[in-house]
Amino acid sequence: MRTRDIACGLGLGLACLVAAHGAAIVSVGPQGEVAQVRQVTVKFSGPVVAFGDPRLADPFAIGCQGTTVAGTGRWASDRVWLYDFRDALPPGTKCSAKLRPEWKPSAAASGPAAAAPLTGPSEFAFSTGGPAIVSMQPGDGAEIEEDQHFLIRLNGAAVEATVLANARCEVEGIGERLPLALIGGEQRAQLLKARRIRQADWPRMLIARCERPLPNNAALRLVWGKGIAAAANPQVVTTIEQRFRLRVRAPFTAEFSCEREKAAAPCLPIRPMTVRFSAPVPRTLAAQARLQPSSGAALAPVFDKDDKASELTEIAFPRPLAENASYSVALPADLKDNAGRPLANASSFPLKVQTGAAPPIAKFAAAPFGVVERNADAMVPVTLRHVQAELRGGAAPAASTPAASSAGQVRVKRLQTDAEILQWYARLQKYHETQLTAEELGLPKSQWFTFEDDTDAKGRPIKRKVERRVGTREVSLLNNDASAKRLELPQLAGGDPRPFEVVGLPFAEPGYHVVEIESLRLGQALLDKRAPMYVRTGVLITNLGVHFKLGRENSVVWVTTLDRGRR
Repeated sequence: MRTRDIACGLGLGLACLVAAHGAAIVSVGPQGEVAQVRQVTVKFSGPVVAFGDPRLADPFAIGCQGTTVAGTGRWASDRVWLYDFRDALPPGTKCSAKLRPEWKPSAAASGPAAAAPLTGPSEFAFSTGGPAIVSMQPGDGAEIEEDQHFLIRLNGAAVEATVLANARCEVEGIGERLPLALIGGEQRAQLLKARRIRQADWPRMLIARCERPLPNNAALRLVWGKGIAAAANPQVVTTIEQRFRLRVRAPFTAEFSCEREKAAAPCLPIRPMTVRFSAPVPRTLAAQARLQPSSGAALAPVFDKDDKASELTEIAFPRPLAENASYSVALPADLKDNAGRPLANASSFPLKVQTGAAPPIAKFAAAPFGVVERNADAMVPVTLRHVQAELRGGAAPAASTPAASSAGQVRVKRLQTDAEILQWYARLQKYHETQLTAEELGLPKSQWFTFEDDTDAKGRPIKRKVERRVGTREVSLLNNDASAKRLELPQLAGGDPRPFEVVGLPFAEPGYHVVEIESLRLGQALLDKRAPMYVRTGVLITNLGVHFKLGRENSVVWVTTLDRGRR
């Protein structure tokens, strides 16, 4: 009595009845409608041929309607047979694979199923359906031009009338569907030749565009719809849509930018003024832009001497500029991008701009550590701009007055022991131009966290606790140190405002010193709040130089004096 072990249904990867005492067809592919077909694969449940025998026969006969079949069959293993088409099947093709009645499993094959009759279905069918898009340029996700032309490669020729009726452009913001317009005749031939497409492929190439120009920044869907017929068999049409998502490029615009202390503040005169273009422009046109002051000669853009590009997307004007001055940015009247588009916001130019005062600065030449020779009137250089007035020498305000907390000061702490020097050296490294948590800064526990509005997994509003971080330039290291002394600056030459000046802070005693500048004006400009900012460094005042030479087996360390070079 024969028994059945496995029952399964027909599908794209076909599974058939497998008999206990005979081989069966496990799967055949493709089946149903498949756009691209280059190969047929048949898998058996067990060995059916003596693999390696050059006389192996093909078990299936392949026949197609709508095209002449050209291909060869081969065994990939003792249980897998393949049929390779010479060319991919065109659309509108219907094919069948029928088991040859004379073919039987080989008795020489290994396994118990070899000599038994083949069981299960023995005929299968598939079709290529209507014409499908194999590739398109520009492709899915690309940024396109307003009148973009698409080069479309199909798996076979399509009936042009059905393309015009069923392919379309769907544009964001436009309620109607825009039909595709096809480019033909001599223009089509020239374009295909220019792209070096072989003439044998021309029947399945389309050059298309949307019926009218597309709006900038709009999302576009190019839809290859249902009902497009194959030229080889017009009765076969597409039943599945193909969609390609693209986006229309932004309009050609020019944007002026400059650095500012705050959002509504004038431009910083020490930082570059730039004009950025949304698309490349010829260098010769970009070079005609000008920055015109209210009086005096216009300034041309400056370019990197190594930049020889013929097209640019950004230009910059020379700096520094005059403080608190008015300028206008003028662009050439015939400015166009590399695609020939005129400037969409040309009415915005000439554009009036204003510079403000140069931002305040207090900066040590070496931070967080520097070395200064002792016996040459030791001076620690610091660069100042627009903070000199609050740092000038004079009596310090009384602690009880409101001005005491806002007056600029220079404080210095001289360290006495090796332990102190190592401790402060590490501390200055830790506090150098970074952020630390409120806990690390030793602030009260009530200031360690902040609460921000958020939502939970169900979308309900909650307050989320966030660890508070503070910039180290907002924190003083010497303000509450009783051993720190106020350092009087030497008399500054001239008066404010000045571009900047370098001041030497005098140090009479040798050793390691911590120097800190407190400036309210610096804080208001750079911290964007009414609070002082702190700039600090560590400096070693010494007449000794330490030298180190590393050797393969040993090293040498020696000390010399800096003034005479003696050991």
